Amino acid sequence: MRFPAFTLLGLIGAGLLAGCVADPDEKAPECPNAFLRPDASTVTRYDGRGTDLTNLVLSGRLQDVQGTCKGVIGGKQEKAKAHVDMILTRGPAAQGREVDVPYVVAVTRGGQVLEKQLKTQHVVFPPNVDTVQVTGDDVTFLFPTPHFMSGKNYSIYFLFELTQAELEANEKADRH
Repeated sequence: MRFPAFTLLGLIGAGLLAGCVADPDEKAPECPNAFLRPDASTVTRYDGRGTDLTNLVLSGRLQDVQGTCKGVIGGKQEKAKAHVDMILTRGPAAQGREVDVPYVVAVTRGGQVLEKQLKTQHVVFPPNVDTVQVTGDDVTFLFPTPHFMSGKNYSIYFLFELTQAELEANEKADRH
């Protein structure tokens, strides 16, 4: 998987972490921004025999990021918890009704990746259902917030873990 250094320029934010909740003893925290990576927020997987609809194993898109944050007593850290919602469609070439979908959650500051977690969403498609909406597990991060920083100095990115070919196909689709 290609995982270039993140830059804030040119990335489209999917939304801010909502529902910031402050510890009653601390000032209200400024939550980190949460983004879906535009070039890696969709996935289209084929069975390797072609890119015809009959070869489609899975398609999906990251849809929304939800989360909360709060100050940690002492005012030197913030704790943020977030998850991503996704819509996944089982293709005609899928083997079985279960699939594991890898995705990445990364924290950046000033364009530098500070932490990266690989997550796997296990999906079971019920009988006669080929499209499901699922919510990923909560991911929790602690952010150092010395007196000159806040959660706003950090960004959280959600993206599918894509092969080089899948990433190039997404980039090509975005240009058209």
